[in-house]
Amino acid sequence: MPREGVPIQSLLWRTFTPAIVVVAVALSVLVYNRLYSTILDGFARKLVTTSSLTAALIDPADHDGLMASLTPGKETPELETSRPYLHNVLPMRKVKAELGLTYLYTQVLGGSKDLYYVLDSSQGDDHSPIGSEDVMTAETKAGLKTATRDGTVYISPIEFQEQWGLLKTAAAPVRARDGHISATAGADVNIGVIQVATQNALFASALIGAASLLACALVTLLILRWVAQPIERLKADALRIAAGDRAPPTAVKAPREAVKLRDALGMLADHLVASMRAARSATLVHDRTRNREMLEAALRGQAESPMVTLVDTPAALAVWAEGESSGAEALLQRRAMGLLAERIAGAPALAADLAALADPACGALLAVDREAKAVRLVGEQPATLRVGAEETVVAPGETLKLKARTALAVRTGGAFQPIAWEVGA
Repeated sequence: MPREGVPIQSLLWRTFTPAIVVVAVALSVLVYNRLYSTILDGFARKLVTTSSLTAALIDPADHDGLMASLTPGKETPELETSRPYLHNVLPMRKVKAELGLTYLYTQVLGGSKDLYYVLDSSQGDDHSPIGSEDVMTAETKAGLKTATRDGTVYISPIEFQEQWGLLKTAAAPVRARDGHISATAGADVNIGVIQVATQNALFASALIGAASLLACALVTLLILRWVAQPIERLKADALRIAAGDRAPPTAVKAPREAVKLRDALGMLADHLVASMRAARSATLVHDRTRNREMLEAALRGQAESPMVTLVDTPAALAVWAEGESSGAEALLQRRAMGLLAERIAGAPALAADLAALADPACGALLAVDREAKAVRLVGEQPATLRVGAEETVVAPGETLKLKARTALAVRTGGAFQPIAWEVGA
């Protein structure tokens, strides 16, 4: 006895559950990496902009005077109460507070250590007195030298400084009164600030991952309920068999429920094939062949539309519309009117006998006098016209007056067909 297949719901769950987990984790990691890169880039732009703006706002004369008055390594507190110092450091304190920076200052390479400070916006224990010296990492020192030499803005990675901890720094050149670069304006942000933003990014990534898990699970449930490929294949086979194609269902790998249903459809197809073979006869084949030939002959001559334009001149328009007949008779009428239109196009004089040639008994012949703006029904049966938005039944021989730009249509073939009766329409 053959082994039965896996139930369709179990099969889909086994297929989609690992994919859901992988997609959710991958999406979370991607979002976190993108957000983290964006956060670091944002801090870098913020530090570069702040240090450059600070360097531009510092008064060169005040800064040069302060540098000339201090001695590197020797603190001079009285300079911090002077007008040049306060005139420059007070705006820096406002910028530092508004932007949430950790440090904002100016520094000069030299002295007995790596550099010494001039202006410092920090207050309290973190304040660096004017003239105080500091030691920098090799990478930061090299960056400051490049900024001083080339006039570029240095941006450091997140690095550890012994006195200040983990910082990310930007330094922009500060020019003296004579235009040469005499110092750099530094802007720092502590790693703690970056970590807060990073934790927010991690939380957002976790939320996105959870949302993607829920979304994928929902999609899987919808697939379990509505979209099962083996069932869709069986549905297509059932419709094909019902339409007359008696070939057995396609044998494909499917769950056990689908296999049983496919076997039942196969048995039904075999039964229908046997019934059809018993019912066929030579007369049926002959009738089908004869009917096909007659239909092909009629279709070769049928017009595309139940309405044929017989005459179209600047002064007059004649349109033949199909009557209520159907089947072969309607096809023959269309064919005859199409041939008549071709004859009149080759011999316009035939238009004088149009009423007789068109045989209005087979349809409605509408004669439009474009100059008089009137339409007359020629025939033996009334016709339904739509003039503008109003429908009206016109008797044979009746004439209707038309207004300029009035839409005209005749009911034929079960629908209204428009008539372009105005010249150039």
